[in-house]
Amino acid sequence: MAITFISCNDVTVPKPRGYPRLDQPADSFEPWTGACPFTAEVPTYARMTVRANAGMEDLSTSSASDTVCWSSLRFAHQRATVFMTYRRINGDLPELIDDAHAFKDKHEAKAARIRSERILRDTARVFGNLFDVDGDVASPIVFYLTDSTSHFLYGSLYFDTRPNGDSLQPATDRIRSDVRHFAQTVKWR
Repeated sequence: MAITFISCNDVTVPKPRGYPRLDQPADSFEPWTGACPFTAEVPTYARMTVRANAGMEDLSTSSASDTVCWSSLRFAHQRATVFMTYRRINGDLPELIDDAHAFKDKHEAKAARIRSERILRDTARVFGNLFDVDGDVASPIVFYLTDSTSHFLYGSLYFDTRPNGDSLQPATDRIRSDVRHFAQTVKWR
């Protein structure tokens, strides 16, 4: 009986809430060509889809399908999607770039840090910025790519859950790597 009283003197400490482990798939990419006027390499574990262009306005003299194109890169295992909008430049490149920066700036209140990475691929005529937004933000990755004359591609990552930068960090890091690879392999058509 004395041993029972001595062994029960430990103070019980509650353990912090745990998060499930995310096993990341192997790095593997495949070429993607769809209805949008660009090609790129996408991760094999993700699915690239082009959304219907319902309600699209013809913003230039080119065909409507060549003016605006919405696509999504779905990461089902991580419950995340990179939503992308392709726009044909119609003398409005400064406004398109300002809009991309304005969207990134909306995250400043909740962001712990925003890092900018330039994309400069002269041979493929692909230029732009990739913004890594750390913290409990709605979109931890925002990017735009352009050739400065005809093509503009804007993308942002969203998770299917409430933003929690700490618990989403492993998935966000992996998708950042995949988006960087995507940006390094984009080619305009």
